[in-house]
Amino acid sequence: MDYYYHPDLFTDHIKLSIEEAKHFKVLHHKRDDEVFLTDGKGTLAKATVMGIEKGSVSLFVIERKKEERARDFSLHIAIAPTKNRDRVEWFVEKAVEIGVEQITLIICDRSERPRIDINRLERIAISAMKQSQTAWLPKISCCSFVEFMHHISDDSDKFIAWCGMKSLSKQLFQVPFHSQNITILIGPEGDFSPQEIEFAKTHHFQEVLLGNKRLRTETAGLYACTVITARMEFG
Repeated sequence: MDYYYHPDLFTDHIKLSIEEAKHFKVLHHKRDDEVFLTDGKGTLAKATVMGIEKGSVSLFVIERKKEERARDFSLHIAIAPTKNRDRVEWFVEKAVEIGVEQITLIICDRSERPRIDINRLERIAISAMKQSQTAWLPKISCCSFVEFMHHISDDSDKFIAWCGMKSLSKQLFQVPFHSQNITILIGPEGDFSPQEIEFAKTHHFQEVLLGNKRLRTETAGLYACTVITARMEFG
C-alpha cells in the first residue's frame, strides 16, 4: 500500500499537495483506489481516490487511527551541516529511515556552510518517512552552536564526538545510558573548536568515540544514529 503525506488528516475531504500529487500520478492510481495517508504526527488514515485532475488529486478519508511511537526512547542528533549539500541531505534521509526523533543543524565556528534550506530537508524527511511507512516525522531545525547549548534540555544523556580525544573517551557502543532521551553532537569537517568542546562540557556533554577511524561528518552522524538505535531497541 502506498503512503502519502498531508499535514491535516482531521477532515474527511483531502486534496494532495502538488508534490504529493506528482508522486501519486507516477504510481498510476485511479479513481476508487485506496491509499494510506500520514500527517507525520502519528495519525494514519485510509482514503479512497475521489478525483484525479491535472495537478490535483482529491481523496476521501474512510478510516483513521493514531499510531503509537514504535520507540520508547528519543534520539536527538545535532550535526554540523556539510559543505556539500548532498551529504547532509543523504544523512537526513538515512537517519529518518533508521529512526530519529529530532535533527538540529548546528552552525559551528568552523562550519563552511552557514545557510540551510530547512524546507528542502523536511521534504526529504517526508519522503523517507513514507518510504519507511511510519507515521512520525522528525523535527528538523537549525541554529548556532551557542543557541543550541542554551536551549538543550537537561533531562537527557548528552554526548559529544570529536576527533582529538582517542585516549580519553569511551566508545559510543560502550558508554552507559541513564535516560530514555539521548542527545549527541557531531561536528563539522574541521571539527569542533576547543572553545566549543569546553562549552559543551560545561553543559554536561560527555566525550565519546565513534569507532577507531576518522569519519566524515555525515558518516559519523549515521554511525551514531545506528549504534544508539540498536542499543536502545535491542539492548
